[in-house]
Amino acid sequence: MTLSKKLLFKVALRSFLLQASWNYRGMMSMGFLYSIAPGLDYIYEDKNARELAYMRHFEYFNTNPYFASIVMGVTLYLEEKYKNGDKCVDPEMIHNTKEALMTSLAAIGDGFFWDNWRPYVACFAIVFAAANNSFTPFIFLFLYNLPHLYFRFAGIYWGYEEGVNVIRKLKNFNFPQMRQSLRIGTLILLAYLIPNFVRVNTPIFTSYYIAQKLSGDQYQFCQKVVQGLIALLLVYLGTKAYREKVNVLLISFFLLIFALMFYHWGIFI
Repeated sequence: MTLSKKLLFKVALRSFLLQASWNYRGMMSMGFLYSIAPGLDYIYEDKNARELAYMRHFEYFNTNPYFASIVMGVTLYLEEKYKNGDKCVDPEMIHNTKEALMTSLAAIGDGFFWDNWRPYVACFAIVFAAANNSFTPFIFLFLYNLPHLYFRFAGIYWGYEEGVNVIRKLKNFNFPQMRQSLRIGTLILLAYLIPNFVRVNTPIFTSYYIAQKLSGDQYQFCQKVVQGLIALLLVYLGTKAYREKVNVLLISFFLLIFALMFYHWGIFI
């Protein structure tokens, strides 16, 4: 291993421009090549060998931008092995490894960041927004970027040190369990937020049974709990319908119909 941590850090910094030259032909290809160029320049002193390495990576590339640095680290690891004459590494092997990592990390990264982490942090930040906290945007940006920056900078070192075995390191994070926990956390936050933004009348659940036995504050609290449970049920049903391949527009249409009906019956105020 000859690439210094300083040089790998430079590659990680360049990865922020991964999508600066995004195009339909190569997607992130130009950004990927730009990012790893300092490493290739160091590995290949010969100009012709360096040009060939450049051309190898001026090809289609598209993955989750936060996990792209992992692919960059593995690529530089393999390029160094190839330059040093490792018989197990050739241009085709480098291409296939890069393509396999690109696809798998796109699925892991998009599923974690776009589908789970971003909605959770957004709901968490809205809790502060509801209290008119002026630091809400900074809270969102800080929390959202913690794992993003961690994987972007740590990933380049993992990839370069572990090579093709880097996938074992990612397994330690147990992303499926993390995604499930984030889904549950998002639902809980929604169950808390909706009653605080939507006025819902729930006499059928509270007034006739417990209102007479509770003080004003206790009664309001019970209403909020019931409203939160109803909101949680609606979110669950919508998610269930989506997983059963029901069209999102159709789900939205039925929610609108139910909302109008509830308003007509005096449930929504």
